[in-house]
Amino acid sequence: MAERHGASGAFPLNGMSRRQFVTRALGVGLSATSAGSLLAGCSGGGDPEGGGAVGADPLAKKGGPKSTQNADPIYPEGYVGPVASHKQPLVKEKVTLRIVVPQNTAVGDWKDNQFTKWYEETTGVHIEWHVVAGEAGSADAMTKVNAMIASGDLPDAFMNIDFSPAQQMLYGSQGLFVPLNDLIENYCVEIKRIFKAYPDVKELITANDGNIYTMPYVNDCFHCNCGIQRMWIYQPWLDELGLSMPTTLDEFEEVLTAFVNEDPNGNGKRDELPLMAHSLPAWPAPLSNFFMGSFLYNPGGPASNRPYPWLYLNNGKVDIVVNKPGWREGLRYQNRLFRKGLIAKECFTQDIEALQRIGNRKGDNILGVVRAWDWGSFLTIDASDPDARWHGYVCVPTLKGPDGTAISMWNYYGKAGNNAGFVVTKACKYPGLAVQWADGQYELEAQLRASYGDLNKGWRWAEEGEAGINGKQALYKALITWPPEDGLWWGQLGLSYRSNDFRLAEAVDPKAPTFEKPLYEESKKYYDARQDQSLQLPPVYLTEEQAAVTSEISVSIENHVLQHEAKFTMGQLDINDDDAWQTYVDTLDRMGLENYLRAYQEAFDAKYS
Repeated sequence: MAERHGASGAFPLNGMSRRQFVTRALGVGLSATSAGSLLAGCSGGGDPEGGGAVGADPLAKKGGPKSTQNADPIYPEGYVGPVASHKQPLVKEKVTLRIVVPQNTAVGDWKDNQFTKWYEETTGVHIEWHVVAGEAGSADAMTKVNAMIASGDLPDAFMNIDFSPAQQMLYGSQGLFVPLNDLIENYCVEIKRIFKAYPDVKELITANDGNIYTMPYVNDCFHCNCGIQRMWIYQPWLDELGLSMPTTLDEFEEVLTAFVNEDPNGNGKRDELPLMAHSLPAWPAPLSNFFMGSFLYNPGGPASNRPYPWLYLNNGKVDIVVNKPGWREGLRYQNRLFRKGLIAKECFTQDIEALQRIGNRKGDNILGVVRAWDWGSFLTIDASDPDARWHGYVCVPTLKGPDGTAISMWNYYGKAGNNAGFVVTKACKYPGLAVQWADGQYELEAQLRASYGDLNKGWRWAEEGEAGINGKQALYKALITWPPEDGLWWGQLGLSYRSNDFRLAEAVDPKAPTFEKPLYEESKKYYDARQDQSLQLPPVYLTEEQAAVTSEISVSIENHVLQHEAKFTMGQLDINDDDAWQTYVDTLDRMGLENYLRAYQEAFDAKYS
């Protein structure tokens, strides 16, 4: 399924923005020292009676609960991903765990949610849900969580509370978060399948001290890994004007010019909008995410699945792309398009709802090219209507620049970031049971129910001969237009094991394919020319001190770069003026860029050297 995005954000959030760390990471006035002092207020002190025992757990079954194979699914050849099994309940008598979760519209009331009820019946474990207002990773949610921690009012576990790597290490070193290494080894089955299939996931969630403090959220989503650069073009206009898909920057400019001058919608009006994007609020779609690939490797600007905007590895050294000559050349090209009336100024100011109003405009279509995550970012997706407008938009390939450069950004580490999915606290009397309860969510049927609702209502097992998105034998078939109704699923929360094979194993109706198949096909066709993995900065664990250095600087850098992309593109500053460019670069240095890069270098060396 596609990721939910727009004003409400998206999950998973693979990296908390550094701008959030100062206000979120240590709580309201909470420092490393006070974190240590508050532990006295937490229930338990490391023994089975008081809680927090990392060794034996009297309620958890070593090796995992007894289970038998579920023979209903037909697995595609070579399938790697969650598997189906019938598990016995984790406990004979009801046990209650207290878990803090974020508020979520799709989930609704956690205790009355349909998947919640099924999972409690399956596991025998009752959850006392403590819901904090605000979506996962939001400032509101983290403020309430930090106040809870500061007061010593700890739950047994936090789920989908976006503790950053720095927080995990801080609270882990103070004994607040329980290391999960031995618990996973003793009590978990499904996560070991993940570690076998995705060895790098274990490395990504292992802190610099060697401990694992969180269960992972795995989402190996092909279209997500290249999504923040996608550009969409209305194919019927190309056909109407007899134009081919552009492959170079010059050809792209020619196509936009034709869209403006040659009335492709055929209404006799000069009302076509050649190139549009949205800027606010969530999932900003800067034009540079697409165009810079024609000049240099660009890891991408701020987005919830890109934790380090514009940072990359330059021969093993952490560097930033936004002050390089290639970046300036990219801005020159954007300015050239703007001066010719081929880029709308609204690209830098309008929110996603404003863009959708343009895309959904009744009557003649006026939208030619759009820099956006997917069709849902700029119009309504009606999968049941074969003539719906969204079917006409296809991807523009990464364009060749003046010297032939065409680098498609690929997020090699998007499958599982190192922010928290499920964290067990010192207050938990039965940590083995807690991780076993979490581990069961990775099982195949649990994954499908959490994503689509009840079996044979929201989805069913695929029949032999039904083809998946990638043409192989399908594993399951959706019986609804995703997403399900609120209250029937967990809204992409909980713990995820959505491997690439799992995602592509959704049965496709050849006569009425959902948007998942064309989204995969368009992404693979045009954005699979990935950069070398050695260029991408992998997830790192910042210390408290490093996070303090980077948090405020990142705010300044992100604002400065995005504002100047707009100013240089629209000609408010002259990109050809050496003094204007040098002032832009010098300002980055004055903001503390050297210290910013040094902090990330130290964190990178600590984990990967």
